[in-house]
Amino acid sequence: MLSYFSIHHTPFSRIWLALAALLLFIGAPGFLLFSVMVRRLITLPLAKLLGQVDQGLRLPLSQPPRAPVPPSAPTASPGTPLPADELTALSRAFQQLSSALAHQDAESRLLTRQLSDLLSMSDALISTLNLEHLLAEIVSRLGVIMQVRQVSLLLYGRDQPAPWAVALWSNDPPRTELLTGETYRQGQVRVYTDPRADITLAATTKMAALPRPTPSPPRRRVIRPPRLQAAVARVEPPHPRIPQEALRELDMLLARMAMQKQKIAYGEDVRAIYQERQERWARLALEAGYGAVIATPLLLQDETIGAIMLYSERPYQLTQRDTFLLSTAAIQAAMAIQDALLFAEVKEKNVALERANQLKSQFLATVTHELRAPLHSIISYGSLLVDGFVEGELTPEQEEHIRFMIRRAEDLSHLVDDMLDLSKIEADRLEVRPEPLAIEGCLREVVDQLKPLAFARDLTLQLELPEELPRVLADSYRLRQVLVNMVSNAIKFTERGGITIRCSLLERYDMLRIAVHDSGIGISPAALEYIFEAFRQADSNTARKFGGTGLGLTIARKLVELQGGEVFVESMPGRGSIFSFVLPLAASPKAQSRS
Repeated sequence: MLSYFSIHHTPFSRIWLALAALLLFIGAPGFLLFSVMVRRLITLPLAKLLGQVDQGLRLPLSQPPRAPVPPSAPTASPGTPLPADELTALSRAFQQLSSALAHQDAESRLLTRQLSDLLSMSDALISTLNLEHLLAEIVSRLGVIMQVRQVSLLLYGRDQPAPWAVALWSNDPPRTELLTGETYRQGQVRVYTDPRADITLAATTKMAALPRPTPSPPRRRVIRPPRLQAAVARVEPPHPRIPQEALRELDMLLARMAMQKQKIAYGEDVRAIYQERQERWARLALEAGYGAVIATPLLLQDETIGAIMLYSERPYQLTQRDTFLLSTAAIQAAMAIQDALLFAEVKEKNVALERANQLKSQFLATVTHELRAPLHSIISYGSLLVDGFVEGELTPEQEEHIRFMIRRAEDLSHLVDDMLDLSKIEADRLEVRPEPLAIEGCLREVVDQLKPLAFARDLTLQLELPEELPRVLADSYRLRQVLVNMVSNAIKFTERGGITIRCSLLERYDMLRIAVHDSGIGISPAALEYIFEAFRQADSNTARKFGGTGLGLTIARKLVELQGGEVFVESMPGRGSIFSFVLPLAASPKAQSRS
């Protein structure tokens, strides 16, 4: 006993016992404190992160994330205890998040590609106005964008039970169509149009008379065809231009449904729909091997002009993105079709107008040719009578009547010549041969020719020329014709005063300006816009008072333009008029290039 006490109560033993007691005293609280710190610094943050990751996985990718879980929530989901191995749970959650992000990235890439294809489709539709090419672009590009098996497009006109245009696209491998018996090639496009159909951009009245189908419940998005299937079945035979095999009954049924509803109609699972309601269109779709169908109307200002049908071999869940793509593509297609139809209509009218213009020119040429011979005979025999080459003398009254007859025949002959020139100009058959010409002699000839006409009306006719006149590039015969028309026109519409012909050099433009000034009645600003049109005069009162056909100025302008010049007019009512034209100088670069 003494030895034990002496051994264990040495100074060193007491120190060891004190240290052991101290460690025993602080060990339990320290371990507890360490556990609390580990939980607070590691376990709870991991639980919070796990809860937020799990919460993010439960949200649709298209929705914004909810408010973060408060720090006091120790679990990933309310009411669910945190898994024992937080790191394993967190790893699993991150794997799920990675998969979700990969799926979202794939969806984003798909949407980007589809939008790019949609933009390319828009560019392709804008670049063509040929209707058949346009329809082929619509069905082929839409089939690629939506990744479906087949696409059909039908266009209807007013009061037409059958479509006037059909476009078909198939992405199937080479096979024989069960409904039509026709062989398809992969990526093949076929377009049929009936040019004899009465095409109008509006819904048919028969379609408007059919009752609207009962809307589908929100939970079941399927096509409900109209109840009056007999009205649809009684389709008149199509025109021979569109083959019967191109008009599939399924396409026409779905097109009418979409046109009635004026919105996208679709069946996501054709087999389930057929098993539930035994719909006729569903049976036809199953026979053709389709698992889903989509029908999109083509609308123009709330009126349907047709529909686009898309077919998939498997059930197809139509998403909001698909609806956006289809609606946008349908709008672009409808507008492009409208532009193509308007272009075709304008082109057809232009062809008709050109044909009518050619017939008019041919008629004028024929009539003028047939009139010139008898008119020349009348003028010749009348002149013989007046000049005394016929036996017997004429009384003054008889001579006056014959001279009046000659004047009227000459007027009619001038009119015939003008009409013949106009028909040649419009038919582009009038020959003009410009050459370097000294214009002074031509001007004096015209003045000498028309002075008697001016003096007979108590008018003056003057010619004002500069000291030197350069040579111009012109056809001498046609230039005299232009001057005679302009000066005669000035004399006819001038009652007092006179007419002056002035020439001036436009060195800056290498042009010579010839102007005919008169003190006549003038022209209103409104009439200046059409004064050079054929058979047009300032107003009806002027035509009745002064006569004329309204061809002189028209022919003069066209002749000047054929010689490389341009005609101008300045006028005010009651203040006279200035008709002028310019011709290129013979030494100018423009004249040399023309020669």
